[in-house]
Amino acid sequence: MVAAAVALILFRLIRQPPILGYLLAGLLVGPFALQGRFVKDTETVSLVAEVGLVVLLFSIGVEFGWERIRKVGLRVVLRGAVEITGMILLGYFLGRSLGWSSTTSIYLGAALAFSSSAVLVQILRENGQLMSLRGQLVVGILVVEDFVAVVILAVFSGYATQGDENALQVWPIAIKMGVFAIGALVFGTLFAPRLMDLLDYLKSRETLLIGSLGICFGVGLLAREMGLSAGAGAFLIGTVLGDTRHRDQVARLITPVRDVFAALFFVSIGMLVNMGDIPQFFGTALIVTGVLLAGKILAATIGTLLTGHDGETALQVGTAMPQPGEFSLAIARSGSESAAVGSQLYPVVTISTLLSSFIYPTVFRSHKLIGSFFGWLLPRKIKEDLAAFTSTIGTARVAITPRKSVPHDFVGDLRSLTVNFGIIGLIVVAGILISKAGIGLALELGIMPDLVGVVILSIVVTLAVPAAVILWGVLSRIGTTLVRRAFIRFKVSDNLNVASDVIIFGVSSALLLALGIWVVTQLLEVIPVSDITSPIVGIAMVFTAALTATIAMRIHGQMDKTFRRTVLGDSSVHSGNKFEVGGTETD
Repeated sequence: MVAAAVALILFRLIRQPPILGYLLAGLLVGPFALQGRFVKDTETVSLVAEVGLVVLLFSIGVEFGWERIRKVGLRVVLRGAVEITGMILLGYFLGRSLGWSSTTSIYLGAALAFSSSAVLVQILRENGQLMSLRGQLVVGILVVEDFVAVVILAVFSGYATQGDENALQVWPIAIKMGVFAIGALVFGTLFAPRLMDLLDYLKSRETLLIGSLGICFGVGLLAREMGLSAGAGAFLIGTVLGDTRHRDQVARLITPVRDVFAALFFVSIGMLVNMGDIPQFFGTALIVTGVLLAGKILAATIGTLLTGHDGETALQVGTAMPQPGEFSLAIARSGSESAAVGSQLYPVVTISTLLSSFIYPTVFRSHKLIGSFFGWLLPRKIKEDLAAFTSTIGTARVAITPRKSVPHDFVGDLRSLTVNFGIIGLIVVAGILISKAGIGLALELGIMPDLVGVVILSIVVTLAVPAAVILWGVLSRIGTTLVRRAFIRFKVSDNLNVASDVIIFGVSSALLLALGIWVVTQLLEVIPVSDITSPIVGIAMVFTAALTATIAMRIHGQMDKTFRRTVLGDSSVHSGNKFEVGGTETD
């Protein structure tokens, strides 16, 4: 903290980004400088960096909120996708041309793809451009970048913990991340606002702050137990709290804590760089920095052009983006923990971040100069074609209207199928996670593991019944509608309607019964219940099922509303915690 304080004051005086000062301070007081005079324990430094990243990601989630992320709009997603995809590909080919392995090159591309939200927002605010068109476009891309970065960081963290023989199995991690994200958002939206109301009711700033951090680290710990990134869990629950009516209070309270942990994160990242590696990797880092600056400007400019903005606006956005930060360093750090990633990645990315931080203020103000240069360099015909292209995109964007291809009722049924399958999946996954912790605790306390297992199994099955009944009704309705339309089209006798209804009823019931038996069978393999015929176990099962049945429909109704609003974005479902979504685009 002494090093962070001195660096922050000095770099504020010379008007340079604080992240640059923190990294340099870490280099000077780390275990690889001055023979480790100040800090020698690299494991503690790594732990501080991880804790700092968790708090940093939590604060970013609170700032943005899930509703804002979900409503960023297709054009913002397109801009972000063009930039992220372009930079990952560019970084990959750069790494391969440097002779790096494919895995290391992918990590390099991912590290180059994301900009620092903290630095960019601060620069825009200091220049009075945060609420301008440039600022709104940049913030929109940052929202997309931050969300994608958390997903990639979670996948990379799971990738790093696998053995070499499983190093290519990324899809299971991505699927696990998707399930965890939906579960965190749905259950978080169900319970977090109520918990925050309780904390606020106590009228204590200390309680609200510590309670919020407890939620942050609790979900982070759960993500860690599932083999994912703790930062991903903290970010997701942060977005949930960012949609509650306590958002502003939490943001105000968490800001000083965030600043402290952000300083610790960046200083500790600098500490982990061996100063002896700088001469060896400086040339490579210089090349990476040049590619980063040029690639970011080009990718962000093209992405903005493709969404119908003029060349000047696109260039303003492009020159605002080339500043790597927290996610770039976190990705490089996660790569350093994997045996499949080369040791050169971490020092190269860190040195490149330092170099970019020195250059970025000049690049941020260079859009007029770059625009004048290309205006002089490009032929008149190309400039006219470019202007016509952006005008055409803008016109087409207004003219295109979505087609109505399917009846509304059918779409509603499909949404209902999605929601109820999702609810059953979330209940099952939650039951498995709770059973692991509950059975372990039961063994420590001397309680029968079968008793705990059968109670959890009964709760899971009973809570899943309402969703299963709705699934049965929807499947029967869809089947009946399709068969009757087929009868009308092919002029089949109406006398077969009753018979077809009976057949569809039987088929849908059989399908659902088979699915239920399969799910229970799988649960019995995960939740050990060795003797289900035991009188004590049987009584516990019946009593638990009867008790849970009284609240099953109410819980299902709440989960249905939450799932539709959170995951599907159903605007007809309103939350009890109203929240104005700010920062929408002005274009």
